[in-house]
Amino acid sequence: MADKTDLSFTGLTDEQAQELHSVYMSGFAIFTMIAVVAHVLTYIKLPWFAWG
Repeated sequence: MADKTDLSFTGLTDEQAQELHSVYMSGFAIFTMIAVVAHVLTYIKLPWFAWG
């Protein structure tokens, strides 16, 4: 167990914080890709603006 001097204000060690960050960023990337695909498919089906 890490002693209190190794912890940040969140209570996580540096290694734990880095692992949490990598998991969070992976989830964010997946969410973003799903959102982009959903927007493209929606625009193909029902365009919300026209170019001219």
